[in-house]
Amino acid sequence: MTEEKTIDIQLIAITISLLTTVVSIILTYNQKLELQNKKTIFMPKTTLKITKINRIVILLITLTFLYVNFELYKISKVEGEDLKPYKLQIFSSILVSIASIVTLYVILNSGKETVSDVENPIV
Repeated sequence: MTEEKTIDIQLIAITISLLTTVVSIILTYNQKLELQNKKTIFMPKTTLKITKINRIVILLITLTFLYVNFELYKISKVEGEDLKPYKLQIFSSILVSIASIVTLYVILNSGKETVSDVENPIV
C-alpha cells in the first residue's frame, strides 16, 4: 500500500469519526432530556440500538487507524526512517482499540433499554 492510499483511508476514517461524534452529541442531549423528564428525541430501545451501532462503527474506526499505523510503519521501515514514532502510534492504536472493545462489550451486555447508567458517548 502506498502512503497516499493510507492518507485516503485516514481521511475517510476521520470523516466517519466526526459523524460518530455528532451521533454521540445527539445521544447525550437525548440523555439530558430524559434526566430532565422532558420529551426525548428517541425512545429508550432506539437509543440503545443507535448506541450499539455507533460503538461498532467506533471500533471499526479504531481498527482502521491501527491498520493505517501498521502500514505506515511498514512503509517507513522500507524507507529506512526512524521507526520509534510509528511503534508508539501502533501501541497507542492498540490501547484505543482495546478501550473501544471494552466499551462496546459493556453496552452489548448492559441488558438495559436505557444506556445512561453505562454509556458515556464521548469516551
